[in-house]
Amino acid sequence: MSRGRASYTYISATSNTVVKKGYGTLYSITGNFPTGTIVRADDAHSFNQGVLDINATSSNTIGRYASNTTFGVGLGLNTGLVVAVSSNASITVEYE
Repeated sequence: MSRGRASYTYISATSNTVVKKGYGTLYSITGNFPTGTIVRADDAHSFNQGVLDINATSSNTIGRYASNTTFGVGLGLNTGLVVAVSSNASITVEYE
């Protein structure tokens, strides 16, 4: 089975971003991760409480990352992809 066509989203500077709505696949989170950087990714299609608390997790949290991360064949998403980035990071999210 081959991969579909990947999309890319650039996120930086204390940003909360709805990357994707609907099911899909997360392939990687890469970029500039200075000391203290946190990137939180959630399997969700919106911000329920307005803004993600980057220091917390919920039942929808895929993970919190402080360095480049790839997911090999991909990590399945059920409802979407929401990403929160700390103020000193600039990242690119690869997904479909």
